[in-house]
Amino acid sequence: MKPLPLLILFLACAGCTNFPELEGREQPDVKSARYPKLIPLQENLGPPIDPVNEAAEVEEDLLARREALQKKSEELQNVEID
Repeated sequence: MKPLPLLILFLACAGCTNFPELEGREQPDVKSARYPKLIPLQENLGPPIDPVNEAAEVEEDLLARREALQKKSEELQNVEID
């Protein structure tokens, strides 16, 4: 049997499953609980980041790392082995 028909059969059988009723299972204080205070998302995230400046900083960091790795590789290649 191919995998696709088997998957479809499995999903069809899973769709026929009876789930237990959840009504009445919550704690009594849940229905009288207050909703949480909603705040604007921008207040939580802080000021927006400028993608151009962020990309420039990342590029500078990567270039510095590349130069350091190139320097280290040149030093390792020029080491005399006794």
